[in-house]
Amino acid sequence: MHPFWISLACLASLLTGMTLMYAYRRRLPQHAEAGEGATNVWQLIEHIEAEAAERARPRGRHRLREPVEESTTDTVPLWPEPPPLDLQQRVLESLRRL
Repeated sequence: MHPFWISLACLASLLTGMTLMYAYRRRLPQHAEAGEGATNVWQLIEHIEAEAAERARPRGRHRLREPVEESTTDTVPLWPEPPPLDLQQRVLESLRRL
């Protein structure tokens, strides 16, 4: 067989295959049935706006500490009461012996 006919057959086969793939691909839905719990466009927009607002906040030393909200109910001290003085002295003596 002549090489011309072989190349023509390969080209025709390739074009037929590509046409069939294109026609089949066009029938598939692109965004159908995302399912429960899928992220939608509005959630993405809110996420981007929140990131932009975070970047717009000024940065500096004042951001090192977050404001502490004071509750009107029971207040829990930040640090527990220190142990008794005699216990502290015994621990200090044991550490010196090491």
